[in-house]
Amino acid sequence: MIGGANPLPETEQVFQKRQTAYKIRIKDILDSRYVKTEGFNPNYLELRSKEVSRINVIGVVVQKSGINNYKSLTIDDGTGKISSRVFEDNILLNKIDIGNIVIIIGRPREFSSEKYILIEIIKKIDPSWAKVRKLELGKIGNDNNFSNNNSVEEEAILSPTNEIVKLIKELDKGEGVSIEDVLSKNIKGMDKIIDVLLKEGDIFEVKPGKLKVLE
Repeated sequence: MIGGANPLPETEQVFQKRQTAYKIRIKDILDSRYVKTEGFNPNYLELRSKEVSRINVIGVVVQKSGINNYKSLTIDDGTGKISSRVFEDNILLNKIDIGNIVIIIGRPREFSSEKYILIEIIKKIDPSWAKVRKLELGKIGNDNNFSNNNSVEEEAILSPTNEIVKLIKELDKGEGVSIEDVLSKNIKGMDKIIDVLLKEGDIFEVKPGKLKVLE
């Protein structure tokens, strides 16, 4: 191990595994059971035999709004409609208009029995991708109509939230990163974004004042 640091405990090594962003229909998000977990484990959708904590959805933007401390897009993929939200001043949403076809990578959430997507990545795409996605999920079959092949995700642009998550990962040498080190990078709105990430469970304090990404 570099610098002679102690290896992470076995349970913490599990947290470092990247969560797959499953390609999924909106109908399946809405119809599945949302499960809140304890500790560091991410909340997830119970979808047949899988626990789905990250999702990859393609749809057309049919509504756009700003409410209180978050911005919201409603997308429709032909099987259903769902709200997709960001809880900071995200300039990427300013480039998204009603009628655009978008790909969204994010985490399923539920508030007052309403499911929504917490956006990590969003990108406008060519309408032909929507047709490809529909065919792809149709071929997988009705009993397992989601996929974990995420090639398009690698081309997407990071949101401010993801910039901070990426920064924490880069600075983390195994024992977490001090909040002061993260704040020293002076990313706009960082205090509020860190609060949201902690509240949503995407990062956690491995010890007081030390942040780590939950993966």
